[in-house]
Amino acid sequence: MKLIKNKRIGKILFIVEGSKHEFTLIKKIFQDLLGYQRIEKRRNKATYYKSQTDSHSIVAVINTKTSNIGSIIETDYLDSIYAELIERYSFDVTNAAVYYIFDRDSKSNTDPQFILNLLHTLKNARENEDNMMGGILILSYPSIEAYEISHFIDGSYNICACLGSDAKQIISQHTDQIAMNKINEHSILHACREFKKYISDQGIDFNIDDFSNTNIHIFNKEEKYYEENSTYFLFSMMSYILLDLGIIQE
Repeated sequence: MKLIKNKRIGKILFIVEGSKHEFTLIKKIFQDLLGYQRIEKRRNKATYYKSQTDSHSIVAVINTKTSNIGSIIETDYLDSIYAELIERYSFDVTNAAVYYIFDRDSKSNTDPQFILNLLHTLKNARENEDNMMGGILILSYPSIEAYEISHFIDGSYNICACLGSDAKQIISQHTDQIAMNKINEHSILHACREFKKYISDQGIDFNIDDFSNTNIHIFNKEEKYYEENSTYFLFSMMSYILLDLGIIQE
């Protein structure tokens, strides 16, 4: 497994729920380490930000209207941002790979059937059925902090946490090991190995070219475990993005 630092990826759009942590994480990986150009628009800031780096690989990061996963279907709000991306930066969303990054925190996103329906609809980053715009739902159990933890802890997917606040507490208890500023090429690959080990240990089939079924199986297993134990296994789908884009290769 290796990280391809000079891989050109074209236009990538991340639609995220958080207004801070996800932006910082994406900046760390895609701009600081991989050198891609980055555009961002946060819901609590009126202005856009654009970095000046590789113009052949552009990563845009925007918020949904609220942090609730239901905001994914508030198309008027997102369409207005898409129009601004096209007008300001010639960033054509219809030709971008789209990743919706959300937490499976049962306290903030309370409707598992709605999430399951999204997983059945948002299946591919570049194209979906019925002429629907590309986009795949990328979940973290219970929150994006699971991805950060997987960079540094062996067998992190065997750790359990009920809420995002619990995952944050794990980080705060291991600041000597886990920190955003310690993320590097080695830790990115470590997180990807954790990702693949979890899928293998759970007995789930993994097909990078048809990931939708894997995504749904993971959701069902995590939901079943939560119903029985009131907690999730720490796990994030974020590594799939790097595999899907060819930035990480076997």
